[in-house]
Amino acid sequence: MDIDLYFEPVDFSRFECAGWAQKRFTLAGLLEKNQEKLKIEKADLVIFGIEEDRNSLVAGSAKAPDKIREHLYNLNRIAPRFKILDIGNLKMGNSENDTYFAVKDVCENMRAQGKTVVIIGGSQDLTFGITKSFEDEPFNMVTVDPKFDFKKGVKAINSETYLSLIFGKQRNMRSYTVLGYQSYFTDSLEFDQFSQNGCEAKRLGQIRYDMIQVEPILRNADIFSFDINSVRSIDAPGQYFSSPNGLYAEEACQLARYAGMADKINAAGFFNVIPAVDNQNMTAKLMAQVIWHFLEGFHHRIVEMPEKYASEFNQFVVDMEDVDLPLTFYQSRKTGRWWMEIRDAEEEKRMIVPCTEEDYHAASKNEIPDRWWKNLRILDRS
Repeated sequence: MDIDLYFEPVDFSRFECAGWAQKRFTLAGLLEKNQEKLKIEKADLVIFGIEEDRNSLVAGSAKAPDKIREHLYNLNRIAPRFKILDIGNLKMGNSENDTYFAVKDVCENMRAQGKTVVIIGGSQDLTFGITKSFEDEPFNMVTVDPKFDFKKGVKAINSETYLSLIFGKQRNMRSYTVLGYQSYFTDSLEFDQFSQNGCEAKRLGQIRYDMIQVEPILRNADIFSFDINSVRSIDAPGQYFSSPNGLYAEEACQLARYAGMADKINAAGFFNVIPAVDNQNMTAKLMAQVIWHFLEGFHHRIVEMPEKYASEFNQFVVDMEDVDLPLTFYQSRKTGRWWMEIRDAEEEKRMIVPCTEEDYHAASKNEIPDRWWKNLRILDRS
């Protein structure tokens, strides 16, 4: 695959260094140096923009990638030898479908090389293109959104219905979770239809009360899609949803950092910023900081696999009264993180999934964790 055929490279001379920043310590300084010296084969993480909003409910996010770069590039470089590249903006296809297929090709190629991609959008329906890169293997997806971008029976794709196509066409999606939804935007019937697809939802209040509970969900994800409409409009005015409630700016950054640290995530998209209505560029600045926190989390990522390296984990076996099989938990001796083992009744299938220490303590009190039930259903479907 010739990447140059897909992208317009970044012209770093177009982006001025802010007066308060020292260019040699900025992300722009690192990326410009890497553009000259680091071959894409050696990069660990690749950034690219997509100036696509033809299927957006409200136009304007096509202008976001370079506007976000203006502020992202002035932020700290994270580490002087961080192997990241910004390969530019994806060349637009003649149609929206051409763009989706180009996103598929690029993400598929990068994953085959063991790289993580960060996509600066553009509208959130581009998530559909990301999922198409997983047509040959199972995947888990997490989005951050104020509501469900899903409408049963809808065939036309836009930034508010793209999940309908993913549920209908991407049969390899093993699990899906939406974080930060707000129930007053969601009808109970819609929620029931959503749940019937085996999906999980965490309300804004749930994650605000206990943010650490979302870390295992993100640790198990392959795709992360962030909608700026999930942030309250006072913190992010450059959006089309504009609600007084939503994530606080710092909560959005914290979620992105957890996503960056997640073992499996290799495609993360950041969408729906509309520069034309962005007062004082506040939303572009926030999205730049959200992406920066993802990059910082990625830099500190520690990949741990209890199924392969059991000697690096403490193992705890809990006998349960209502379950024929004991529950097995693993705790990393390096990071302190937890996993649980899920088996079917015949012990023919098994999988190990991230969990919390609270899940282990619940099992120790003979309470079957909700996470165990959810993943057992996923195991039965596989």
